[in-house]
Amino acid sequence: MQEKIIQLLKDCRGYLSGEDISRRLKISRAGIWKHMQELRHIGYDIEAMPHRGYRLVSPPDRLLPREIKYGLGTKILGRDIIYHELTQSTMDDAFSSGAQGAEEGTVIIAESQSKGRGRMGRSWISPKGKGIYMSVILRPQLSPNDFAKLTLLAAVAVCEALRKVSDLDIGIKWPNDLLAGGRKLAGILTELNAEVDQMKFVVVGLGVNINASKRALPGEATSLKIESGKSHSRVAVVQEILRSLEYWYADIERQGFEHVLKRWRELALILGKRIIIKEHHQEIHGEAVDLADDGGLIIRTDSGETIKRLSGDVVQAG
Repeated sequence: MQEKIIQLLKDCRGYLSGEDISRRLKISRAGIWKHMQELRHIGYDIEAMPHRGYRLVSPPDRLLPREIKYGLGTKILGRDIIYHELTQSTMDDAFSSGAQGAEEGTVIIAESQSKGRGRMGRSWISPKGKGIYMSVILRPQLSPNDFAKLTLLAAVAVCEALRKVSDLDIGIKWPNDLLAGGRKLAGILTELNAEVDQMKFVVVGLGVNINASKRALPGEATSLKIESGKSHSRVAVVQEILRSLEYWYADIERQGFEHVLKRWRELALILGKRIIIKEHHQEIHGEAVDLADDGGLIIRTDSGETIKRLSGDVVQAG
């Protein structure tokens, strides 16, 4: 019932009388008052004016499924959204849900994580209500050999969404970290459940620093608010990410990964630059030359050898 009330208030965009709400939803005036109190407790700013009715001033700054779905417009991603105030890890939740048969496009999202994780076994700092901590379940009809390219797709999709909502010059550090002003703005983690020749499901997890302050983040990190100088609606950013991810995901059905790889190269921050890639306690020094068709990074080492790496931690050399 609360979702229906919020829908009416949003669609009205002004005052809606208690009588109109009662008539449309077939609920008593006392029932309406009770629901309004509960919605205010959640965080909805609802104004009540005698002889005029109720007006929604603003929704809460929370990643509630009803808020994300309102005006989302996607066909697959976000049809089912599972929300937590606090969870250990949306990645773990999504992987468990995927193994239990959750539908493609299911989103797990949380206000905070106690054990958020990123690539290479690192933890992800998740200040409550200041970022986006979200994992999406995909069930692509692809070979496990295409997994690395799905990681690149996720990086392109999220990068495009963040550039659109912020107008910031955000780029990709191989394979899927997003940087703004030389600092880490977002991280993407993909995990695969597959059989020998078929992906069963993929979980795309992301952490995006939205309105966090400098003191709430590690020294090498930044947020949209720090870089742009203003706060951003987390719901609006989530919506744009889901729209972008669905667009790029559908694009590979139309024309394969060619468009994804082309756009990744355009957004890349390290191609043509001297880098150090750390892998298995070893360091490779050289120049990042190109992106291979399978998603690997092509490097020309200082010894003149051309090699390819599918994993590793990249640092731009001075």
